[in-house]
Amino acid sequence: MDIAVSYRPGRDQATPAILRSADVVVRVEIFRDMAAAEPHWRRLEQGRALATPYQRFDLLAAWQRHVGARLGVTPFIVTGFDHDGEPLLLWPLGRSKAGPLTVVRFLGSKHANFNLGLWRRDRVAAMNARTLHDILGRVAQDGVDLVALFNQPLSWEGLANPFALLPHQASVDVTAHLTYTNTNEDPLKDALTASMRARLRGKERKLQKLAGYRYLAATSAADIDRLLDRFFALKSSHMAAQGLNNVFAEAGAAEFLRDACHQKLPDGRPLIEIHALEGDGDALALFGATADEYRFSSMFNTYKTGEISRHSPGLILLAHMIRTSAGRGVRSFDLGVGNASYKSYFCREPQPLFDSFLPLSARGRLAARAFGATFAARRAIKQSPALWSAVQTLRRVRARG
Repeated sequence: MDIAVSYRPGRDQATPAILRSADVVVRVEIFRDMAAAEPHWRRLEQGRALATPYQRFDLLAAWQRHVGARLGVTPFIVTGFDHDGEPLLLWPLGRSKAGPLTVVRFLGSKHANFNLGLWRRDRVAAMNARTLHDILGRVAQDGVDLVALFNQPLSWEGLANPFALLPHQASVDVTAHLTYTNTNEDPLKDALTASMRARLRGKERKLQKLAGYRYLAATSAADIDRLLDRFFALKSSHMAAQGLNNVFAEAGAAEFLRDACHQKLPDGRPLIEIHALEGDGDALALFGATADEYRFSSMFNTYKTGEISRHSPGLILLAHMIRTSAGRGVRSFDLGVGNASYKSYFCREPQPLFDSFLPLSARGRLAARAFGATFAARRAIKQSPALWSAVQTLRRVRARG
């Protein structure tokens, strides 16, 4: 007889959970290393599972190898199977300690703009809250206190995110995207007004006077390494001037990005693409992005300051990237999460994000309330122009000394 999983921790952790026979998911296993989960992960990827490009196995395996392991994160890959043993869903999570708490979160940390998990498309609509709660009961067996899931889109490719069936709240940061509609015309018409396109053409004519001016989507190892070296140097300078923590200087981050930028997808493109504008022997602006058939998504960027910044090399580079991504059939484009004035030029379609703080123990219930209140307060500050401006001013003052 099939048994439903409860939220009681301490049951036999070696036994896969058996869910109700009427459920879509009938068995759940949790894999504690990337290699064990890889065959099921690859099978979902090859079946074009509902997922963002940030949930690719190769990307998160590189992150775990270089960053997660150094942070004390261990893989905690929750995988659900149907009656035939086929994977229906995979949650790419990592387990770590936060003081006395055992917490699981999405792998990738701040390097993943969007978190969704992987879901077999033909069964997404059949997912229900009861099944998800039963799977969380299996997670509770491993002594997990809290499941904290950040930056989840309410929908992706027009399909609802099943995690939205669970309790959640709006994320701290906001985001927006661009959908390509003029498939037979210049895709910039979807993004920019005629006057803005004319302004950028004028600015680019001035940059074209620089020796060796070009737009480059890096493919060779030499170009990738050269541009990454320049990115790390410029980003460090910018973050220090703003009084911000440099996530790219954290242990393993540089190695992760370099590894992922050198890896190739089946179609030959890099796992993380680097797009740049160059002139006078230097990078004027640079973006790193990850993409699939649906979304081209910016992961990181930097630009050269000084006189050259008057000509908006970052905006000009984005115009090239939009044309490039649209030309290869990608249907939408985003510039990551967070507010920045340049993003609103190109991406004006809001994409709501939510966070979930799901307690699995008494300590977890206290932590979930604390997490929820803390992140709601952060969102309120960021949504208030006056408060957010004050925070940024204080950071710059602190950075100066």
